[in-house]
Amino acid sequence: MKRKFFLWVVVLGVVMAGVLAACGGGRTETPSPTQPPTAEQSPGPAPVADGATLLQERCTACHTLERVESARKAPEEWEQTVDRMVRRGAQLTEAERVVLVEYLAEHYR
Repeated sequence: MKRKFFLWVVVLGVVMAGVLAACGGGRTETPSPTQPPTAEQSPGPAPVADGATLLQERCTACHTLERVESARKAPEEWEQTVDRMVRRGAQLTEAERVVLVEYLAEHYR
């Protein structure tokens, strides 16, 4: 009995890890205190990717590109959709969210 329970816990853990990895739940490394940050890790805001790149990198982690491309929404609807996806775990900064909403509203009306 204990063995079956243990197997279910392991299977559930593996499935959850896969879901988190697919939706951008990965870790980022921090520089060690003795090591200066590299150019990639330097403090300050990172440049914001363009809307097409954000769509490809962030949205297709959970959706097919065809699903997004077939949707036709008003700008307010795209904003609501993106906000809902962020609440569900999509990894977007506020600046990226704005760029993505503008891109979707312009290209998928």
